[in-house]
Amino acid sequence: MSIDAISPQLTATLKFALPVMAQVFRDPWWIIGSAAMRLGGVANVEPADVDVLCSAGDAGRLIAAWQDHLDIAHGPHDGDRFRSRFARFRHLPVPLEVMGNLQVLAGGSWQPVRIEATQSVWCDGYVVPIGTWQEQILVLRLLGRDKDLAKADLISSHIETEHANVG
Repeated sequence: MSIDAISPQLTATLKFALPVMAQVFRDPWWIIGSAAMRLGGVANVEPADVDVLCSAGDAGRLIAAWQDHLDIAHGPHDGDRFRSRFARFRHLPVPLEVMGNLQVLAGGSWQPVRIEATQSVWCDGYVVPIGTWQEQILVLRLLGRDKDLAKADLISSHIETEHANVG
């Protein structure tokens, strides 16, 4: 996807954040949620934030790099169902949330949120890793909130539309 196909606010956020993440991250990471959907080509979604799934160490390094921009008042939604090395940064046009070693309470136990299969998109000269469509659906269903399930359904509809347009 061309960076021109996304909103100016998301473009500006990524142009600022990607070089910093490239510098401080040492482990695999992914953009997930609505931003990943938009970057992957789902046209009828506009992300309210950029969710970054990474290792706890990388989350700590990003927090250290941007410590003056932490949104201290903002914690993760449904904090009793999710745990991670979490931070939200307020200095970007679209807020960015980092979730290091994200886990979700599902089926009575803590389940790690993982991306096993990656697709990459280019953004301002940077490779941006996002999960394949199937991976994104699995993650959203694991997260399990109504808004996550609706996003999973939206991706499924997008896949069906893509297949119909190809055939």
